[in-house]
Amino acid sequence: MNIRLRQQIIEDRVGQVASLLGVSTDEAFLRFAHNLIVGRSLHAFDLDDLTEGGQDKQIDVITIEEDGDSADVWILQTKNSTSFSSNMLIQMGNGLRWMFERSRAELATLANMAFRDKIIEYRSIQSNVGPSNLRIHVAFVTNGRTSDLSDEFTQELRGIEGAFSADVFESFSIKPYGQDELISLLQAQERQSRRIDARLRIRYDANNPSLIRYYAQNLRGLICSVPAQEIAKLVNANPDGSIFDLNIRRFLGGRGAVNKDIQKACMSPENSYEFWFLNNGITIVCDEFDANTDPDDAHIKLENMQIVNGCQTATTLAVAQQEGTLASDVRVMVRIYETSDTDLVDKIVLTTNNQNQISSRDLRANDPVQLDMENGFHIYGFYYERKMRQFDTRQVPTSSIFANESVGQWYLAVVMKNPADARGRKYKVWKEHYNKIFSGQQRIEPYIEVSSRVVDRSPVITRRPSPHYFVLPALRF
Repeated sequence: MNIRLRQQIIEDRVGQVASLLGVSTDEAFLRFAHNLIVGRSLHAFDLDDLTEGGQDKQIDVITIEEDGDSADVWILQTKNSTSFSSNMLIQMGNGLRWMFERSRAELATLANMAFRDKIIEYRSIQSNVGPSNLRIHVAFVTNGRTSDLSDEFTQELRGIEGAFSADVFESFSIKPYGQDELISLLQAQERQSRRIDARLRIRYDANNPSLIRYYAQNLRGLICSVPAQEIAKLVNANPDGSIFDLNIRRFLGGRGAVNKDIQKACMSPENSYEFWFLNNGITIVCDEFDANTDPDDAHIKLENMQIVNGCQTATTLAVAQQEGTLASDVRVMVRIYETSDTDLVDKIVLTTNNQNQISSRDLRANDPVQLDMENGFHIYGFYYERKMRQFDTRQVPTSSIFANESVGQWYLAVVMKNPADARGRKYKVWKEHYNKIFSGQQRIEPYIEVSSRVVDRSPVITRRPSPHYFVLPALRF
């Protein structure tokens, strides 16, 4: 898992927040964590929620969101460091006891008035809605790694959870957040900002079953037939390609044999009815779907949807619609899965795409380390192409784009001193050398430095000196 790079990405985002809000780096880290965990805008942060100061009991923020007859209570401790201190967690547990258990007479002795006032506010809401309608969320946040928690920290965490998770509240959770959790929340937030909701007309005949529903555990699935015009309209309405964010690659263009066949089939008035039978269809994942089977208005409502398989089909149909050559009676088989489980989505992506040949590079496109590399290059104003032709539809200077395959080759040749494999066996970049090249142990600067020098671009590593920064000699590769 990516270590130093993820830490660097968070540091960069925190630096941006500090500059934007005019606050210290430590306060920016608090605001950044609060934004990701609580879900409030950076600009909607309530300063009255701050409880840090003398006798703060290692509780920095208490945010209460009341919703009629229930409420969510967010309690955060943030440290802009890479360690999870057991002593601080013990102090935080003491702070929770003050919040939930101490008498009003004892509260009056607190020197930290902000903490005291927030506890009084909480007690008032608890009295109004009842503790059984309170959802308590406790977060201990640093820029470290939760996979490295000490046994003592884990033991104290379980002790606090056991003390307050009895049948008192509707729910009580205490969770450590480190760089991996913060990056996951950041990626989810960025995807949510590109949220796509849709309403797709479907072909439905009550007398001839044309829709299949499937349920298993907490998963829902649906298979139906959709007019190709609907798919094309959906893709053309999102010209930035955000509808394919979770797909492992972008549109490969009309030059490939498979895409030429798709285009030919959807344009032919004589044979367009065959399209449904000859094409593998499209796979969609979404947060929620709702099927309306009214024969006069049959449609599927999709919330936060993504086409995770069938990018070539969908985009070819969109191009044909733009050119006015898409036959009106073309139908597409569509599989829809309702899930918020990112691991399941990854499995769906990898197991459903079998029309165009999938390369090892394609299969790695959505790896967490590749997402982190993209963010890392962006820190310095570069674009890291983790999917082939990812930036074809964006106004991005070609000189600012570095393909992940090339970066991997250059790093293997120069930094790892293995030019033979880099030049003649580049498939090894995505196989046996992959975890060493993209280990995440390095900061981003060496990757940018080696890439810049190989293609004879002037290095621009000037924003933030790093102890891992080095200058390479002139390269010939």
